[in-house]
Amino acid sequence: MKPTPYALTLSLAPGIGPVKARLLQEAYPEAEALFEAPAPDATWPSLSEWKAYAQKASQLLEKQAEANIAALHIHDPAYPERLRHIPDAPILLFVKGHMTENDSKCLAVVGTRDPTPLGIRHAKSWVEAMQPYHCTIVSGLARGIDAHAHHTALHAGLPTWAVLAHGLHTVHPAHNRMLAERILHSGGCWISEAPYGVAPYPGAYPRRNRLIAGLSDGVLVIEAAIKSGAGITAHLGHQYNREVFALPGRIEDVRSQGCLDLIQRHVAQLVTAPNQITQALGWSQVMPTAVNLDQWPEDHRKIWQALAPEALRPTALSEATGISATRCLAILAELLWTGDIKVSHGWYAQNQKRD
Repeated sequence: MKPTPYALTLSLAPGIGPVKARLLQEAYPEAEALFEAPAPDATWPSLSEWKAYAQKASQLLEKQAEANIAALHIHDPAYPERLRHIPDAPILLFVKGHMTENDSKCLAVVGTRDPTPLGIRHAKSWVEAMQPYHCTIVSGLARGIDAHAHHTALHAGLPTWAVLAHGLHTVHPAHNRMLAERILHSGGCWISEAPYGVAPYPGAYPRRNRLIAGLSDGVLVIEAAIKSGAGITAHLGHQYNREVFALPGRIEDVRSQGCLDLIQRHVAQLVTAPNQITQALGWSQVMPTAVNLDQWPEDHRKIWQALAPEALRPTALSEATGISATRCLAILAELLWTGDIKVSHGWYAQNQKRD
């Protein structure tokens, strides 16, 4: 059995978490040897149960492939390097969309689901301030700070990853479905450790938060109560030796108490300006570079040249270039990822000078 279906088979067995699954796969490189090994206790699956889990794993992988969901084994070269090195990294990571680690620049932005107007302004302005560094914004697609971080990343032309607490066959919360689709169309992705068909449940969210922390170089908490998912993400980031930052907020506001607590406990650094984050992470701005357009595919050149006079929406681009709308969106996603174009409220424009 290949490593990916083997790993999913282990994940489907009750009582086997990510750490135990990795240890078992290392101890028994061949699945058959594990399935036929003596049972260590009464709860251990029988051979027939292992075969049933293996069959289900095969079916799930087929469904995921049909839905364009990739399954990345922890030893797969495409598996995110940052995540690979946390102690409880998932043995399998499921990805829908485009996930390429971006020059080692990833910032998690998290916070309350019920932000103040000030928190919303901070989410927007601090993510916008990351635009010159062309970092990836990682968050959990929840309402509130998460959603505003994703929205602003899209408007700023930054890659953004939505880390979900359920299978990638759906989006939760449902009212963020359109935002989730925009993330895919912009060249970002959805990420989860849950297999296809797994619904969200309360205990999945803290587990999801470790992925947000593990995928990132740093974690920024904008507003949070003392007991909150954002606080869990911050503590996990601290445990994983990530840089953790928190905005102090107003001391009388319950939505600032979590940030103040993180600062007081020395889990997070107090920050009052975005450049304190980029300096702490050692990031430098991405400088525009000239590229010979002759090296580009013809359709990419057509779209680039059509954007020269003014910003356009995808429909107008398709009409101007004669390229199908689907193909236009795919190329726009590529050009956004490389920083060659930018997007604001659905309008695309050139972002750099070209030869």
